[in-house]
Amino acid sequence: MNIETFGIGDQFTSQSAFELLNSHVVKKGDENKKNLPIDKIGFVAGVITLNDEVEVMIKFSNELIQLTKTSFAEQITLLEMP
Repeated sequence: MNIETFGIGDQFTSQSAFELLNSHVVKKGDENKKNLPIDKIGFVAGVITLNDEVEVMIKFSNELIQLTKTSFAEQITLLEMP
């Protein structure tokens, strides 16, 4: 009997997720725009564990999204702040 697990090796650890707290982020595609409006910039506002999987909560001005590490890598770019 074969049991397949998806994403087990590519998950946030609690430590890696907490290290992202308060980091500024943008959605993929917005990272190279000049004069990016403030409402396009979000921040990592929280960490949640569901079914033994750690996810981060990202707050934008008009939405709150919850992402696994895989989804975070696919959809979000971390901003380098001076």
